[in-house]
Amino acid sequence: MAPPCLMPWKKGPRSFFLIQDTFKVVRLGGWQTAFMSLSHQRSHVHFGACDFVVVRTGTYTGCDASILLDSLNNNVAEKDDIPNKSLRGFGVIDRVKAKLEEACPGIVSCADIIAMAARDSVYLANGPYFPIQTGRRDGNKSEASDLMANLPPPTANITQLKAFFLQKNLTVKDLVVLSGAHTIGFSHCSSFSQRLYNFSGKGDTDPSLDMEYAEKLKRKCKPYDHDDMRTLVKMDPKSPRRFDLGYYKLVSEEKGLFTSDEALLHDPETRAYVERQAMASSAEEFFKDFGSSMVSMGKIGVLTHQKGEIRKKCAYNTNSKQVCRLFIIPFSRIQTKNSLARSKMRNTSVRCILMCVVLSSLSCVKSDLELDFYDKSCPTAEKMIFDYVKQHVPNAPSLAAALLRMHFHDCFVRGCDGSVLINSTRKHQAEKSALPNQSLRGFDFLDTVKSLVEAECPGVVSCADIIALVARDSVVAIGGPYWNVPTGRRDGLISRSSEASKELPAPTFDFTALRSSFSSKGLNLKDLVVLSGAHTVGVSHCQSFSNRLYNFTGKGDEDPSLDSFYAASLRKNKCKTPKDTTTIVEMDPGSFRTFDLGYYKHLLQRRGLFRSDAALATDAATKSAIIQLVNSPLEVFFKEFGLSMEKMGSIEVKTGSTGEIRKNCAVVNV
Repeated sequence: MAPPCLMPWKKGPRSFFLIQDTFKVVRLGGWQTAFMSLSHQRSHVHFGACDFVVVRTGTYTGCDASILLDSLNNNVAEKDDIPNKSLRGFGVIDRVKAKLEEACPGIVSCADIIAMAARDSVYLANGPYFPIQTGRRDGNKSEASDLMANLPPPTANITQLKAFFLQKNLTVKDLVVLSGAHTIGFSHCSSFSQRLYNFSGKGDTDPSLDMEYAEKLKRKCKPYDHDDMRTLVKMDPKSPRRFDLGYYKLVSEEKGLFTSDEALLHDPETRAYVERQAMASSAEEFFKDFGSSMVSMGKIGVLTHQKGEIRKKCAYNTNSKQVCRLFIIPFSRIQTKNSLARSKMRNTSVRCILMCVVLSSLSCVKSDLELDFYDKSCPTAEKMIFDYVKQHVPNAPSLAAALLRMHFHDCFVRGCDGSVLINSTRKHQAEKSALPNQSLRGFDFLDTVKSLVEAECPGVVSCADIIALVARDSVVAIGGPYWNVPTGRRDGLISRSSEASKELPAPTFDFTALRSSFSSKGLNLKDLVVLSGAHTVGVSHCQSFSNRLYNFTGKGDEDPSLDSFYAASLRKNKCKTPKDTTTIVEMDPGSFRTFDLGYYKHLLQRRGLFRSDAALATDAATKSAIIQLVNSPLEVFFKEFGLSMEKMGSIEVKTGSTGEIRKNCAVVNV
């Protein structure tokens, strides 16, 4: 007899509703396409097959959820290769997995969850419902090196597309039917801009693309930014969130976004199907065919029975111990000295993608936290914290910067374990006493939050989690970004002043020291740039940077990297003597209470307050990242900041039976 949780999964009731209910919550969030990408790898070219890819990326062993595995210090996984950088939906998949593990531990594979998620997302977008056979198991292998050699480009012609689908045991009909998934979702300009500006290498437009449509696209995708990964274009302009026949109508009118879309008109069988659906009064045939092709694709190379495993968490193999992840973030394109413009660089095919690789075997970013950790043990905790922050921080917005800084200082010393909150004793100097921490504020605020939570749920919510949640909620309270805060941290038992002095990056750090400091915590250059953006809020004392004004090299001189007019203004109006220890200065003059891009704009004007701020402009990669942020919508910074904060919040966390839940954040339990 099958395990009790497996049969409902096969039949439908319990596991199906757990998954579908989760997606109803995020229906309006644009996740349909994201899950189609994860499960079936919707590509720049067309709809792919399984998370092993038929077109975009994945592993080449079948539908085994290898796309979800994190990179390790000895292996770059699929999700960190360039084609997969635009995939979304990992966090929601993790939530679904957590709910299923709670109901049926060790039963439902991540591979099956992806398949079901894709189907249910299509259904919630008014698309077809089709049966999904389950019983897949999760793969143990995920290698980025498998991707590029097997990845047809967006420029693939019909011959290449047919050959690729045939290699995966999919028919020509499967090709044209699965391509219909482009009826939902968006694409970046970089995936098709060559059709607009340089189709044959002569600065021309693809003649097979409707000219009026091409002109509309050119107004969105600028000629000087062929690598534009920010601007999004609807693949089906009229109904990008509705699963319908719009894609086929566009292709028949020569308005398919990719060369591979247009390629469907160059084969009698695929052209006939496109034209039939474009003229159809009902989507019934397409819906039926789509379901059949999805079922066929979902069988490719699956692992069953004793092969593979059932992962407990989708991001790493069950047998993995502590996971030291390798973070690879392509975020800067470097021009050669002779490249005066990006267009020249593209014309000469000179493109260098800087990969920021951080390997850390000592300080690992763990993955044992989970969203809604207190759902059962203290269901009101997070709302209680948010409500208190929302009530008080807007009245004292400078407190948001202080609480955010507290979280940073906590995580950089012994990990995110609340050790920064512990008081010193006569015999022992705690982190609080270290010079970098003597200007921290917000301890009383956190103590109050802790007392409120303790009154509701004694001995349940850790001080470490409270710091992380309060930091996020404080930023939100002043109009900054919201990010996920997985919880389940436990409080540390050790707090040493000497360690804080050693581990915390100083405002006097140069670029080399900054890079080393962040690398030691499993954070990369992108994290360095993005997290430094927290300096857009808050203030500093003169003593943290006065040497830049009065005695930079020990000869009574001024730091030449600091804008001279800004330096003169600081000396005249703020820090009037080299030994001023009381005056405070805005780190982002003009908007120090607003979470915005002002900090980065000041850096490009050589007006960063600290030497460590100025250092970000001395490295080509980090300076390029700053320029990209300044030239992007604010939402881009918000998104990146949230991702880096979530990553920082996982540094060396204590979970399970490690550490404790302090009753009083300032004192270790007796």
